[in-house]
Amino acid sequence: MQINISNLSEGTHSYDEAEEARSLGLNENFTGQVTVHITLEKSLNQILASVSASVKGIFICDRCAREYDSIINTSFHSVYSWENDEERGDDDDYFLLLHDQNIIDVSESVKEYLLLAVPLKHICGRKDCSIPTYETNDDDSIDPRWEKLKILKR
Repeated sequence: MQINISNLSEGTHSYDEAEEARSLGLNENFTGQVTVHITLEKSLNQILASVSASVKGIFICDRCAREYDSIINTSFHSVYSWENDEERGDDDDYFLLLHDQNIIDVSESVKEYLLLAVPLKHICGRKDCSIPTYETNDDDSIDPRWEKLKILKR
């Protein structure tokens, strides 16, 4: 997901991109195409990129252990600048561009933000989704091998 910014005029520019989840480096939980909408706002010394992305994910429900699919959506903002701003030097979404650099690549950021958007709990949301119950044997009898421990207790 590379955007050529060499002849970009000042103002707002929109791009729609799509790339396969595998080629973006996402794991096997993601399938199909990653769709990305990018809005670039170019000013004299920097470019603000507003990115929204979505992809289909396949997960196992934590409650009922059935497979389900869900759309993972994310959005983020990144700043690309030709001037070194000391205050923002360690910001993950701030990128310093060289004066002869004419390509912005948002692929790695899209991948990272999609992975961060995956919920920690995977719940399928079906009406019949519940934690499976298992019957246990509530027999109060003690295993005869442990019977001798009662004697030690006294």
